[in-house]
Amino acid sequence: MNISKWLVAARLRTLPLSLSGVILGLFLGGSELYRVNKGELINNITFYIGCAFFILLTALLLQILSNFANDYGDALSGVDNKERIGPKRGIVTGAMTLKELKIGILVITALALLSGIIAVTLCFYQDITALLLFLVLGALAVVAAITYTVGLVYGYKGLGDISVFIFFGLVSVLGSEYMIAKDISYLAISLGALSGFMSVLVLNVNNLRDYQSDRVTGKRSIVVKLGLKGGKYYHLALLMLTIIVAVYALTIIANIYALVIMLIAFIPLIKASFFCINIKNTDGALDPMLKKTSLGASLVNFIFALVVVFFY
Repeated sequence: MNISKWLVAARLRTLPLSLSGVILGLFLGGSELYRVNKGELINNITFYIGCAFFILLTALLLQILSNFANDYGDALSGVDNKERIGPKRGIVTGAMTLKELKIGILVITALALLSGIIAVTLCFYQDITALLLFLVLGALAVVAAITYTVGLVYGYKGLGDISVFIFFGLVSVLGSEYMIAKDISYLAISLGALSGFMSVLVLNVNNLRDYQSDRVTGKRSIVVKLGLKGGKYYHLALLMLTIIVAVYALTIIANIYALVIMLIAFIPLIKASFFCINIKNTDGALDPMLKKTSLGASLVNFIFALVVVFFY
């Protein structure tokens, strides 16, 4: 079995961002539980580590599922072709067949559902209402991951930004916090929005880079709808929203050290974003910024998680 082609299809560089939002939510939940019931967290630390493990595993599998489904849908639609800028996927290079990728989608779907059911059962075995609610939420996450480019193909209709904001932002952070602490804080709402806006920033870099090929293949991303110049203004708006919600979150934490640390943590993300906003930078020039924006956003989430633990 050729493992390398599956690693390529899994798009490993996308995993830190998807996991960082969940980790941020878990740290928020642990911090909230520690403040409310320190003894509960300490006395049952092994149990909560188990919950966190399956929550993270589910998030990881959902991201891989989304990547597999995107490769499958892009290959079927012709969006992914030899002229496309960026890494060449397995279908285009001939390293993988559509049948193999379809089997991979089914396997990862089954594993994600199993892991999700275990996570939800562990966290809510005493609360049937919350258990059923999160099972439905998990099922919606699976459907959203697959139908982004397969079936409904809402990602080709300019609706991907909304989905990314909801699932990579609000659901990742708020859902993870609630699964641990059984509560949602105002800080989590602001940080969920922060994670969501940063995730859309990453998606928009991809759409800015692929603007020309997306127009030709009929993929109606927000950038295609707005035009390249409009897409860059949209990127600036996303960056400003990201900074605004980050500032609001820092006012809740209200610690000068946290402010200084987060100002430093934001530098890579802001630097990459300004490069993307520059009207002179298009097509292949933006490809390195996809990785830099993703890692910059991941860094902000990870550092905010640590700030929550030490300064909130």
